[in-house]
Amino acid sequence: MADTRRPTRPRREISPATLDLLRCAQSGDRDAFGWLYAEHLDLVTRYVAVRLRDRDRDAIPDVVHDAFADALTELADAPQDVTGWFLQLPARVRIRHGWAARRCLRAAHDIHDRAAIAPARRALTVGRRVAVVAGMVRLTNNQRTAIQLRYLDGYPRDLAAAVVGRSTEAIRDLEWRGLRWLNAASALAAAGATAVAR
Repeated sequence: MADTRRPTRPRREISPATLDLLRCAQSGDRDAFGWLYAEHLDLVTRYVAVRLRDRDRDAIPDVVHDAFADALTELADAPQDVTGWFLQLPARVRIRHGWAARRCLRAAHDIHDRAAIAPARRALTVGRRVAVVAGMVRLTNNQRTAIQLRYLDGYPRDLAAAVVGRSTEAIRDLEWRGLRWLNAASALAAAGATAVAR
């Protein structure tokens, strides 16, 4: 009977200098983590760019940022295969990013579908719905998450901050920027609908 097991990949060689940086970073040396960041930034960015391709090019900086933020929080449990670990992190973040985008689109549709639309204002409301959905997609991943937690899931600001691992001031800033963008998109849709009605 033939052996159907997949061949094992050769172990990735990690330089002793990189392992020393990892140990120093785990001991609290911020400069060591900075060197690890600089050493792996191009690799992680290329990996994310290949995975996202042309679907969501604007999200590349957000995914890379969140991957390194995860690396900082999970530093104590980092394996010896540092490069492999730095490539696993953006893979997880990319999945979270996709889920968040789909959740926001679905929530925007659900909110609109539940609203009672008066027949005389149907054209205006449909235009605003399209503007809100388009606006949610164009927000950064962090802005989308903040608005999702605060206004769609009903989290208080301090709990939303704890969920995403940011300060309440950062969540407030993300909300403000996201809502400002959504209000502008909605106002443009309303102006367009008024012009068509004339």
